Amino acid sequence: MPKQLSYEYVKAYIESRGDALISQAYHTSITLLDIVCGVCKKDYNQTITRFQQGYQHAYCSNGLPFGGYKKPVTLKPIICVTCKKEFQPKMSRTKLCSKECVSALWQTDEYKEINRLAGQKGGKISATLMCKRSKNEIYFSELCAKEFDITTNEPYFDGWDADIIIHAEKTAILWNGIWHYKQIIKGRSLNQVQARDKIKTAIIEKYGYIPYVIKDMGKYNKAFVEQEFEIFKLMRIDV
Repeated sequence: MPKQLSYEYVKAYIESRGDALISQAYHTSITLLDIVCGVCKKDYNQTITRFQQGYQHAYCSNGLPFGGYKKPVTLKPIICVTCKKEFQPKMSRTKLCSKECVSALWQTDEYKEINRLAGQKGGKISATLMCKRSKNEIYFSELCAKEFDITTNEPYFDGWDADIIIHAEKTAILWNGIWHYKQIIKGRSLNQVQARDKIKTAIIEKYGYIPYVIKDMGKYNKAFVEQEFEIFKLMRIDV
């Protein structure tokens, strides 16, 4: 077993590192001690084990709130990306000098475009994860495959997919289940689903394809699928 440290040793060790021990007793190496930071003069808590590893006060120049550095770090002055003035950052990831500059950055067209593209990317990923083909959709695609050259769930439209695509006729079929119209699953926002549907439809049209939406609100129904297939063929003739 390691040798039990004495209170006098712990106190002297902390003082040798520039801080001061407030606690009047020491029990074990995992006991939180009350210590005064020698840099900012504020009280903080730390175990002697962590202190010996170099983790002193985390909220001053010795480190950061998420654990502190083993050695003090002095960051170099940088230029604020918004106002272009030099300032002294407190954290390595800081790029803006004030709340006003943060707010100003949010209003720029460039930042809004970055957010828009990030939202679209997240929507594509979420839509892909949610993609589970129903029996109705699978049967409909089988009927289509007998008469057309099709692809299924192909991410053809800027990364967005359609359930069935007939490239020769520039048609993208979207088989929308009940979750596209009603809040069914907790944690899956109906507003987000419908917002993604609008984005997907707009991009499909941008590619010059016709989005054909089939609304499926029920369970597996062979007659329903066959009826929708006949309607789809008639719609093609009318067009």
